[in-house]
Amino acid sequence: MSQAVNVRSISLVSLGGVIGSLIRYRIGEIFTDSHTATLIVNLLGVAIATFLLVLMERRGNTDQRNFLLPGFCAGLTTFSALALLTLEPGNGGTTYVSITVIASLVIIAIVMPIARKVIAVRQ
Repeated sequence: MSQAVNVRSISLVSLGGVIGSLIRYRIGEIFTDSHTATLIVNLLGVAIATFLLVLMERRGNTDQRNFLLPGFCAGLTTFSALALLTLEPGNGGTTYVSITVIASLVIIAIVMPIARKVIAVRQ
């Protein structure tokens, strides 16, 4: 990989990550309960990432993929917060992680077929 391509990829991932992180921060301000905010950003991230995976597979390029998936979606979602909230047994940690995983799988099962129908394969 050339130096220019590497710098470009790093820049796109970084920019996408900043935007995703700022949206994550704003959602945390709107929903002050950390359980709710984390659940919302993670499920939103799963829905967006699922749609984008199909889009990138069918129509995307490396720059778009870097900006949107490891950039924006990774900045938006927060596995570390999910892990921390899961380890709070007094606050329903096991239930919380179960809801997150089940809801994520349901979202993927809904969004994936829709994305495959609405995003045409590049000719």
